[in-house]
Amino acid sequence: MGKSVLAVVVLALCVSACGRTDPNKPENGLMTGLRAIFAFKACTGELRDRFGLKTVSGVSSGDMDPVAVGRPGEWDVKFTADVTEKESGRVTRYKGVCHVRRDKPTTLEAQFLKEIRPATDTVRRINP
Repeated sequence: MGKSVLAVVVLALCVSACGRTDPNKPENGLMTGLRAIFAFKACTGELRDRFGLKTVSGVSSGDMDPVAVGRPGEWDVKFTADVTEKESGRVTRYKGVCHVRRDKPTTLEAQFLKEIRPATDTVRRINP
């Protein structure tokens, strides 16, 4: 793990430890922002693991809809994501819901929609 990533994780843990003790009170903007960053990272990791993606070079999503559920800081984030694999250059689209909870691990419900750009090392043969 790189030093910069480790520093960000330590900072986030320190900030979260200084947060409100009552889980029913709203979170401040900084804590909400940090939680959103870590939720995005966790959802990307879940997506990569579930669909057996190799090294991911980029994830883009122009369609993210966070819906507050339960206590403050808990969301169900509906998304459509285009994932670019680093080695092959293949771009695939997924749709799903990422469940972000304050006291539980982030979970993911997603499905493969389509392949937008095929891998660069793939040969396609068309039968006559």
